[in-house]
Amino acid sequence: MKKLLVVLLSAMMILSMAGCKKENNQPEVIDELVVSFVPSKDSDVIMQAANGDPEKGYRSLAQIITDGLAQRGFTVNEVKVNVGTSYAAVGEGMVSGTIDIGLIPASTYILYSDGVDLLVEALRYGVAGEDGKVIDPKDGIAPWNAGKTQDAEGMATGYASLIYVNIETEKGAELYDKATKGTLTWDDVNNATWYVCSSTSSAGYVYPSLWLNNNFGSDTDKKTIASLANVIPDGSYSNMMETLLTGGCDITVGYADVRKDAASTTSFEAAYPELASQGKTVWDVVKVIAVSDYIMNDTVSVAKQSVDAKMTPELVKALQEVFIELGNTDEGRAAVKPYSHMGYQVGSDSDYDSSRQANALFN
Repeated sequence: MKKLLVVLLSAMMILSMAGCKKENNQPEVIDELVVSFVPSKDSDVIMQAANGDPEKGYRSLAQIITDGLAQRGFTVNEVKVNVGTSYAAVGEGMVSGTIDIGLIPASTYILYSDGVDLLVEALRYGVAGEDGKVIDPKDGIAPWNAGKTQDAEGMATGYASLIYVNIETEKGAELYDKATKGTLTWDDVNNATWYVCSSTSSAGYVYPSLWLNNNFGSDTDKKTIASLANVIPDGSYSNMMETLLTGGCDITVGYADVRKDAASTTSFEAAYPELASQGKTVWDVVKVIAVSDYIMNDTVSVAKQSVDAKMTPELVKALQEVFIELGNTDEGRAAVKPYSHMGYQVGSDSDYDSSRQANALFN
């Protein structure tokens, strides 16, 4: 009799567990998801793109997320999309849990990483050499000096800051020769005149400073652009390249690759008409002496703890799939067009270590 009772109780438990499993297979209902953009562009421009394009049949970003999650077993009653009043406002909103998903740059991600998790990394077109292959910043200066660079068909999760010289000048030729031999010293770069962007520019100030410190600094003696003896500040990339070509500075900096810009070609032709008539280009005169650490593209990140604890591992995985799918369609890319995101991929927090180093360098 006791054995029969045990068997009956076991059967009841199995049936009960089966019933629970069936319940768990029902769609999970989420009342609200809040998605915020940082204001890197005018908020009206960002929201116009995020609201979709009815004439092309493009859904809004909110609808794309809603439909994508529905396909993965999540019913979301409302997805709210907005533009934050500042980068800090979006970061703080995610930390407090009032914002669930943030499209934020690497600098904001690492600043608020105690309360924010990486969802996916944004992809943009990379820069390729003459062979059409995306140049890896880890390969050093050689690929950047091998010939004309171009927009790549392949995607990249970030870009590098390049440090440029004009080899038609005596100082530029000397610096380039030492760079190719790996014998550049602090005195070499410190005795040169630099033309840089404002101190908030990643490619035009922060990452060149990180390169200086990694190569010439120490724990007790930081070396940044602020440490250099001769610096022209607050330039624009077109003015900086023009000044380099006309001999007004020895070194300038910029994203990879400023030489592709039309302004650089025009400045070269104006400065060296004879070389231009011989078929020479800006790539023959302006050379790269250093490549910075990778400057990561934007992230899509999620709050570690939403106000109602909705950000479960299952929801995070579903959102990753939704954004990767979104980035593979014209409709999805149009919804984030002001950010120039051309796709997304799952990444790792360690990809942002150089961002942390840059942040630590400037406190």
